[in-house]
Amino acid sequence: MSSIDSKGIDASNGRLHDTLIGDIIVWKQHEFHAWWNAFENLIDHPLSRVFVNAFVDSLELKGPLNGKQGLFAKRKFDKELKALCRKLGWGFVNREQRCVTQSAHPLLSVAFAQYTLELFEQCRYKVRWIEPQPQMVQLEIETSNNLPSPNTHEVPPWSKDEHRELNVARFPVLDAVNEYELKLDGERVLLIPLQAIERFLVACKPYASPPSLMWFESNIPMADSDQHLLQTTISSVASMFLESNRPVYIIDESSWQSYIEHYLHEYGWGSFNVIMYDATTFEFHASLNKGPMLPFTLGILCGMWERAHGRTYRVSLYKENDIFHVKIHSFLDYQNT
Repeated sequence: MSSIDSKGIDASNGRLHDTLIGDIIVWKQHEFHAWWNAFENLIDHPLSRVFVNAFVDSLELKGPLNGKQGLFAKRKFDKELKALCRKLGWGFVNREQRCVTQSAHPLLSVAFAQYTLELFEQCRYKVRWIEPQPQMVQLEIETSNNLPSPNTHEVPPWSKDEHRELNVARFPVLDAVNEYELKLDGERVLLIPLQAIERFLVACKPYASPPSLMWFESNIPMADSDQHLLQTTISSVASMFLESNRPVYIIDESSWQSYIEHYLHEYGWGSFNVIMYDATTFEFHASLNKGPMLPFTLGILCGMWERAHGRTYRVSLYKENDIFHVKIHSFLDYQNT
């Protein structure tokens, strides 16, 4: 086991930025699986290919690998590929065998391998895949040169955020196991590019439907499809958190800060400022900046609130001067009013 060099990764107030792949989330592997299952169940539409296409397009636009060029092009490409495999923690892409070993999640593996093959061979593919054994994904490819190059994705209304400079802070020490698996505190983790996950969410808009319970309200101008997508993302992340065994004990307003730092800041899940917490009614107010992380930050916050109080949450979201404000209180209390 060796320590991963975090050179090139800056951290500041819940935002992690990598110079090669952009803003990232450190995501526990088993929680990523839990989130995916929760999200796809809430959307109630097959999303595997939507996910793969979104991540392939995002990787192509970001360009963390250089194509074959110059002397020793193949050797240089494979060296870059191995370095990127080590950085992301998704597994090892075997370009010649067209497979991924030590796979962290099959969809991430397929997207990564497809991007790699298309870039190296300068050819677009239609892809099918099988999982012949645990932690291994085998690709079956078919040439398809009619596929267009990707465009930038539509930015959702909660994510229109100007670039903010980073103050360099501590980045968690990740361990490499067998070179292509990352671990933090003994658990396998993945680096998920925020640009890619946001592109995937936007691609899901046509399939997002209104929830059966009215647990969310907002005065922020946005299309119904955007609001349904925001609700679905918040709910799926909260469900993921509630499936975990992470404890939350809230005594008073000051209790929140340690959970913000440990559950959000350290993993790149964003941040929020506590404005008010009532230890009697459990009503909670906070503010947070808009950006691609916002649905994930709110999801963790809702999960923490429900775990601490044993009650289903109800969320009110509003905006003042480009700052988002959130109010969380008991859904049961709302029903009884």
